Amino acid sequence: MATDAQIKALKIDENVFELTEDTELEYLIHFAAPFTGADKCLIPKGTVFAPHGPMRGDALYMHLVEDNEELFKKMEQLVKVNYEQLYTRLQGFSFFITEEQLHKLPLMFRSGSAERMLDIMRKLRSPVYSIFP
Repeated sequence: MATDAQIKALKIDENVFELTEDTELEYLIHFAAPFTGADKCLIPKGTVFAPHGPMRGDALYMHLVEDNEELFKKMEQLVKVNYEQLYTRLQGFSFFITEEQLHKLPLMFRSGSAERMLDIMRKLRSPVYSIFP
């Protein structure tokens, strides 16, 4: 498994990008319960993300570069509707981006590139790092 030092050396978070169009993205929903859900919503054009760590072999977790209270309120409302029984146990959300999305989403890189992110994903799957089987 990759060490924190190996992951840090990849400088994943230097690949900052923004959506150039309103885009529907899927995300994970975390609850204070033995359950993680998923949902999707329309993320507005201009929203800026930075990846920050490995999620699985073909994906990286990412976070918003700037707080967006309006977006989080919208996401919380979706949880109230779609996970009514668990809403009071809501702990947060995790965005992620996959290799496929890097090729398809309307992205503009402020720093780094899609190619660099793909290279990072390949390295995290390599035997040297051996995070994923």
